[in-house]
Amino acid sequence: MHSSVSEFLVLQVKEEAQQLAQIFETVRSFKVKRKCGKEKLIFGSVIAQDLVDIIKAQLQREVDKRIVELLEIHETEEYITELKLYPEVTARIRLNVFAN
Repeated sequence: MHSSVSEFLVLQVKEEAQQLAQIFETVRSFKVKRKCGKEKLIFGSVIAQDLVDIIKAQLQREVDKRIVELLEIHETEEYITELKLYPEVTARIRLNVFAN
């Protein structure tokens, strides 16, 4: 009985992760405004915590920044990043960084 309950919980968590991945992938892109210097360089950088804050503001979803695979961004451009929601569930999202 104990193993069937734990299997049920694992399947439930995986299903929730898959639903969340679908939500993220239906969003066209998340937009980040930054002050820009010469050429495409921005002042400062965009980090995983910035994306977590944007997701919370736009979708009212809490996401742990540790699941965000994002290197520091220093230029205005469109980026593709991944969120590891569950071992077999990954959401690919677009992050559009543009000048303020």
